[in-house]
Amino acid sequence: YKATDFVVPGAGKLELIFTPVSGEPIRHVVNDYQGPGVALGMFNTDASIIDFAHSSFKYALDRKYPLYLSTKNTILKKYDGRFKDIFQKIYEKEYKSKYEAAGIWYEHRLIDDMVAYAMKS
Repeated sequence: YKATDFVVPGAGKLELIFTPVSGEPIRHVVNDYQGPGVALGMFNTDASIIDFAHSSFKYALDRKYPLYLSTKNTILKKYDGRFKDIFQKIYEKEYKSKYEAAGIWYEHRLIDDMVAYAMKS
């Protein structure tokens, strides 16, 4: 994964463009700036997310800790949603029975809810 950020110097349009090897580019307007601001572009790959999921599940299982994945998938529907979906699929397929046998669990929570939960714990 990687990210690029920069200070937007003034009014203008910020776009994301994905140019596939074959086919038409996919273009998204991110914002029409009326003045200065900041911008951020970031990415991840399914392979990296899958590796991260396995590392997280194994770490928690080895230590007999429950695992929580916190995202802001209400705002980053596709980006954080991809993490949520991949983690859930891997959990169901490869770790659920092991977690149940160990008396632990995996749970996805919105980051706001997770902060409130942690503060109450």
